Amino acid sequence: MHLPGVVRRAGFAAGLGIGTAGALAGVLLLGPLAASLLLVVVFVLVWPLAAVVRHVSDDAPYGSAVLVAATAAAAVLCLPGMVRLLAWGALGVTAALILAAVFVLIDLAVPDRGPRPSRRQRKLKRLSEAQLAEDERLIASLHCPLSIEELCGVWSETATQLTQGAGLRDRQAVAEVRRICLDEFERRNPDGFHRWLDAGAPANPSRYLLPTPGEGPTPL
Repeated sequence: MHLPGVVRRAGFAAGLGIGTAGALAGVLLLGPLAASLLLVVVFVLVWPLAAVVRHVSDDAPYGSAVLVAATAAAAVLCLPGMVRLLAWGALGVTAALILAAVFVLIDLAVPDRGPRPSRRQRKLKRLSEAQLAEDERLIASLHCPLSIEELCGVWSETATQLTQGAGLRDRQAVAEVRRICLDEFERRNPDGFHRWLDAGAPANPSRYLLPTPGEGPTPL
């Protein structure tokens, strides 16, 4: 069962508020010095372990090892604090509920930025962008040494590739190649190019762009 995003955020904020109340009560119970030492010890123990787990995992379950270590340290401090709050009875419960309500109100005032992409998703996005940039540089470096007959063959092959289905990156590369073909068709044989367009741009443009027997060669 999936809860709405607002309910999940409100529950998380309420838990954070109760945890903060427990942490404050833990400081009062242990004293500032002992509480600080506890936080430092737990942080130093958890941080390297969280960093190793994040490094070896393909899809990291969290964004920052430092944040995980700080959360673990605060949770350890919350345990004796929650015991102290319960020992205070209604006063302790009221204090925890007030902090929970404050954190919920703060959370509602902050706009939702949406889910954060995972480490694997960010890596795939970077690789895709790098590959697209490489394809664009490769296509831009071409000076189209093909003849118009060869260009017609490329146009027919790319039409077949599009009908058979292709991924996003392949479709973008094919679209750029076809754009180059169109420019070359119009530059080399403008009359045939316009006849081809008027005919609905069929998959094989050679009938309109290549010279018929008895005509002179089409300029390259």
